[in-house]
Amino acid sequence: MAAECAATSVQSRGARLGLLGALVACAAGVFVPARAAEEPEAKPPSAWSNSTELSYVITHGNSNVQSLGFKDTFEFKPKTGRARFRVDSLHTMTSDDPYLQVQSGITFQPGEIPTNFSTSAVYPGTDPDVTRDFVEGRYDGDISKSKKTTWNAGASWDRNLDAGIVSRSIAFGGMGNVWWDRDDLKFRSSYGLSYTNRVEDLDDPEKDQRFLGARLTAYFMNKLGKSTTYDVDFTGNVSLRDFSDYTADLTQGVSAAMSKRLALKVSLQLTYASEPALQDVDVVVRVRLIDPDGIPGTGDEFYETIDSGGIKIEIGEDALRKRNLDATFRTSLQITF
Repeated sequence: MAAECAATSVQSRGARLGLLGALVACAAGVFVPARAAEEPEAKPPSAWSNSTELSYVITHGNSNVQSLGFKDTFEFKPKTGRARFRVDSLHTMTSDDPYLQVQSGITFQPGEIPTNFSTSAVYPGTDPDVTRDFVEGRYDGDISKSKKTTWNAGASWDRNLDAGIVSRSIAFGGMGNVWWDRDDLKFRSSYGLSYTNRVEDLDDPEKDQRFLGARLTAYFMNKLGKSTTYDVDFTGNVSLRDFSDYTADLTQGVSAAMSKRLALKVSLQLTYASEPALQDVDVVVRVRLIDPDGIPGTGDEFYETIDSGGIKIEIGEDALRKRNLDATFRTSLQITF
């Protein structure tokens, strides 16, 4: 009898444990999926991105300068291919030095200097000093399934009045490679053909206005830590008819993130032209007056040219090539979204 009671107790205890285990399993089956469903799913990366750089400098007082810089890069990256649109503009307004102007109504003979007059200060207004504009649209399509080999086509327009470029239009197309395409490291290059149509301040008999060329571009980006980013953008273009006629543009930048959307960026842009545009310049001669007998007005006086000082005389005009290299340093606020 005691043995039967013990067996019954053991069976009852086992039944209770089995029932408890079943309840725990049901609870796990109900609440674990529910908890997983409550956790938000990670959002897929956006197909488009935009980066805007703004810089504005204004001084007023002894010097009047207004400088406005705007740079925007918009990219759209669907499942295949990549589209990019860029705008880069830099405008600077400066004023000439102030001067004193003699009052009106005073008369004097040629060769004389007026006396007994009053003057008033004149502060000239600002005039355009630097004008640079650049617009480019480009599409890169995937050739291989690995997205490592691409084709590209696009066009750009720019002007740089300081460099003598009134208008320059370039259409291009070719092949490319994507070497790295990570969030913290990107490097891609492309190479192909281009067609250039340029208008400069002065007609240049040594250069073609329109020509077929070869084009090379490269882009590199590397994140250094959590808040610092270094990037390089290079574009080179050479005339296939005249290999001595080529241009190169290299821009390097370092940005430091202040928040998820804002960063401070410094950049250095180097623009090189092997055959820069022509400009009109004055032909100047500096001379000193030599009087052999020391008596003015006897007719034996003559001028002798010297390197500096003396009397400055403009004797005509001629053409001179502008400098090959332009360097532009910028400090700007970068907005990314």
